[in-house]
Amino acid sequence: MNLKHLEYFITVAQMGSINRAAQALYISQPHLGKIIRELEQNAGVPLFTRSNHGVTLTPEGIEFQRRAQRVLVELGDMFHHSKPNDLQDFSLSVSMTKYSHIMESFIQIVLQYKDLPAYTHRLQEGNPIDVIDDVYNRRADVGVLHFGLSQRKNMMALFQEHQLIYHSLARMSPHILISQHHPLLVEGKPISLEALSHYGFVRYEGQFEDFTYELFSKGSQFNLSINPKMVYIVTRASLLHLLAKTDFYSIGIQDFAAQLSSYQVVSIPIEDCRDTLEFGYIFPAGVKLSKITEEFLADLKQRLIQ
Repeated sequence: MNLKHLEYFITVAQMGSINRAAQALYISQPHLGKIIRELEQNAGVPLFTRSNHGVTLTPEGIEFQRRAQRVLVELGDMFHHSKPNDLQDFSLSVSMTKYSHIMESFIQIVLQYKDLPAYTHRLQEGNPIDVIDDVYNRRADVGVLHFGLSQRKNMMALFQEHQLIYHSLARMSPHILISQHHPLLVEGKPISLEALSHYGFVRYEGQFEDFTYELFSKGSQFNLSINPKMVYIVTRASLLHLLAKTDFYSIGIQDFAAQLSSYQVVSIPIEDCRDTLEFGYIFPAGVKLSKITEEFLADLKQRLIQ
């Protein structure tokens, strides 16, 4: 296999188009298409899904891309007189549930290694079941997820069923998320689930609850899922932007670093709350985590426990 062809493959994957990649590489589109087809024949599986809009990597293509990047990095290290024991996989592949603390750690590590000659970083977001599926099917090297303690037994059973190793990172108390300009804050009134019961509640949509949404506070049980004013969203950015521009509220954890400066959203502890949210990470049994993944997890743990 021609190593130059691996570079061609990576360019096509990054650009999502054989035509645009051919232009960038100064080769003809038919020639590049032939190279990609030969790679797929040698691999024995389709590496791209083709459509009128371009090409996207198949699950096998994602793995092939990671391996190709690793080969090119190690080749470059050979010419820089690196010893075999010094060779590392500097690609970070993470599947995560929707908490910005995880995103900030991912950004920190990506920036730390941005000057390397080659890498392929990947971040995917979903609910805990999505994360389990991504790690089990090797679409991600590590998964970071959260769940209520009442769900812990079921989650441990799922990890065992999928032959995944689990390590806890931190246990967090739930917080109320609201705009720093919320009327209750402006008026200097206490922020509580009871005080917010007449405001709109923002939550993630999906079969798997992002949080239990049934919280015990100040001697009362609050079932937030029956709030008459409900807004369903699917992304972190949507939730934060919505909170910043309205008097709605949501449930999360302590502030992440850029929460106030970027979104004008604050986290307020729920008084006398007995519920706890656990964060942890999973990876396939028998697999050793790479150095860059270990650094990512160390950075995340520090953000969660600060």
